[in-house]
Amino acid sequence: MSGTATNDPPVSEMGLVVVGAAGRMGQALIRAIHTIPGARVAGAIERAGSPHIGKDAGELAG
Repeated sequence: MSGTATNDPPVSEMGLVVVGAAGRMGQALIRAIHTIPGARVAGAIERAGSPHIGKDAGELAG
């Protein structure tokens, strides 16, 4: 079936989870996800005891 069209409906939204969301790469991923049409941050995970737990991931990423 390589190269053939499918009858699958188009994906209208993709929820993504970022692990290590408060770190440099996690923040970069969150910013990048916000630029992709149809993609959204569905969850953000950070280590236990992090001072960032409970904060808005989008605000942390800028």
